[in-house]
Amino acid sequence: MPDAPSTEDYLAAAAEAAPRFGLEPASIGVLSHSENVVCELTTEAGERFAMRLHRPGYNSMTELDSEVRWVIALGEAGIPVPNAIPTIEGGHYSTVSIADQPVQVGVVSWVDGSPLGGPTEAGEHVVGHYRRIGELCARIRSHSESWTVPDGFTRRRWDLDGFLGEQPLWGRFWEVERLTVDQRTLFATARDRLLRELDALSTDRDAFGLIHADLHLGNLMANDDELTIIDFDDAGFGWYVHELAVALHPVIDEPWFADARASLVAGYRSVRELTDDEASLIDTFIAVRSLMLIGWLAARPEVPIYAEFDELAAQTEAVIRRYLAN
Repeated sequence: MPDAPSTEDYLAAAAEAAPRFGLEPASIGVLSHSENVVCELTTEAGERFAMRLHRPGYNSMTELDSEVRWVIALGEAGIPVPNAIPTIEGGHYSTVSIADQPVQVGVVSWVDGSPLGGPTEAGEHVVGHYRRIGELCARIRSHSESWTVPDGFTRRRWDLDGFLGEQPLWGRFWEVERLTVDQRTLFATARDRLLRELDALSTDRDAFGLIHADLHLGNLMANDDELTIIDFDDAGFGWYVHELAVALHPVIDEPWFADARASLVAGYRSVRELTDDEASLIDTFIAVRSLMLIGWLAARPEVPIYAEFDELAAQTEAVIRRYLAN
């Protein structure tokens, strides 16, 4: 197996791509390395930009172009998102080679602040933000219900097959070798129950539509009380309530989880209706999210967070036991 690209490989690719967006950076640094590699570019004039080097094979160019179209539409509707920077030749993406693989590159305007999920954020402060997260989730839903999807628009579907089918989008979590035998058995049992539960849910437009699909705290930039949504790499068609579960998942083990949940739902309901039946599904989709992350991380041993796999598996086991008990 070839060696994974180094930090220097990514920095060299970012430097190669920058002029294609009309940028001449004075400095380039790697901000994060997870699904994608994100670099910070700073010009001589002090302007800053975020460049995303996409994981090869995850999104096609059609899917990336569709992502930009939706994010632009969200921005025009007043939802806080970064501005996509076009290339000098038109379009919003360019291709570079990293370790002999083609990698799509996009650039967005810099967002001031820090990720809400950062280490400096603590309990009561995050609970306060959850009301605003709920408002944003509701505004995305309202926009999705009213937006006319353009011809050729293509994004993945976070539906029954996408979550739990024979070839789920983030992998067959119930077969991951690093899990214990008991964990694999438990997760397979949960999959069977979830398949029945989700199969009964409506996929009509009033329940299922375009969502961010990865709105965890790290994808929310906080600048004082203002939040900006970043990283629409996983955006697609899914159940709207899944958005709420993803937002809550990072704090499921916190003693203030119930307060965060109540704040999130209250914020949502301040913008639009959320039925009691939908709210009751949050726990179901937290279980779905937990299992999905097992498949996601198992397929990405090269990312730094893979070192926490066993901890994630133990947390997921606890979530699934609670789900099955209820």
